[in-house]
Amino acid sequence: MPALPDPAAAAQADAERINSNRAYWLGMPVDRIIADSPFLDRAVLLAGTTAFHKERMAKVPSLTKYPEAKPWIEYALTHDRELRRRGNLDDTEIAIVQSLTKYICFRGYKQAARLATADEKCRVAWFPETDRGPLHIKNVDDPITHWKHHPAPTSFGNPDNLSSDGVGSGLHIDDEPEELFPLPALRMAVHHTNDVPAVTEFLTRYSPFWGGGNYVFHDAKKRSVAIEKCSHNFIEVFQPDEHGRSYVSGMTCRDANSPQGKYQDAKRRQFLDLFGLGTEGPDSAFWAACRKFEAKLSAAVHGFPRVPRFDDVCKLFTGLWPEGLNKAGLKVHPRSGLVGYTLMTFASLADERTIYRWQRSEDGKSFPAEPEVYRF
Repeated sequence: MPALPDPAAAAQADAERINSNRAYWLGMPVDRIIADSPFLDRAVLLAGTTAFHKERMAKVPSLTKYPEAKPWIEYALTHDRELRRRGNLDDTEIAIVQSLTKYICFRGYKQAARLATADEKCRVAWFPETDRGPLHIKNVDDPITHWKHHPAPTSFGNPDNLSSDGVGSGLHIDDEPEELFPLPALRMAVHHTNDVPAVTEFLTRYSPFWGGGNYVFHDAKKRSVAIEKCSHNFIEVFQPDEHGRSYVSGMTCRDANSPQGKYQDAKRRQFLDLFGLGTEGPDSAFWAACRKFEAKLSAAVHGFPRVPRFDDVCKLFTGLWPEGLNKAGLKVHPRSGLVGYTLMTFASLADERTIYRWQRSEDGKSFPAEPEVYRF
């Protein structure tokens, strides 16, 4: 078993990132929530987040129930303490960094929200076989507001290790789980496992500690799995199709009749009903758009031949919506607060140790016809 990562080193890296632009890392998350929900009182939001973070850090999980957790509890406590010290963060600032998104989901919107919109985020697909070998491909979607080009990748990674990639999939309102302590469940899973069956079991057992994302995992034996996790209270595991392919799409549940799918729908309706938003507003339009992107991806993945062409898969991800999955300023409702863009597409070919990457211009106006190519 490899040594645990150094929490002090991780805290130092996080502190340097925060201190490089404190207005962005400490202000932008709060500003974005207030922009989407302008009736929210900033002072009340920050006070609630601060109290919630203190509560989280004190709620240490059972070592009998979660035996792997002992060193990771110390990791989380040390990281929190060192990040506060090295980043020169007060109680409210450390809470913004560590707990704002959880607080607003579990408590904040129930207490104070009226209208919150979101941007439908990202898609990931894994093909164990194409005309150029195994393929991992992803679209990174977000508003253009803070978009900056990414630097060139410095390595390909190790295809013999367990690989993972995820997309955002959250809820405005999620029932508070039994476990609040910030165990880094995904980091723990990659540390303690190295194949798809083991990581699936681990993440299912630690389900209460994580949520807000859908993930694809694949391993050296070309096994894969898709895990949907919009809620801390549910987990849906999808085995690959008959060709070994797995995929996830942002902010949606592919099976609306699954326990989590029904829960997602109920929580979205609860949000609308709480504040009388109706079913014709930007929130409902946003959720409908999520379903359309998931349906498009699902149909395309299942519709490819047994050995798809690499170029055809890339065309799906880089082609403009609705023919492809690339968003170029998509506004799903006249009153939507956010406009969606595909900021970047990357495709990794393990056999060739090559990464192809397309990056949208920083002003959002153009998306390259030809990718950057990196060979390792």
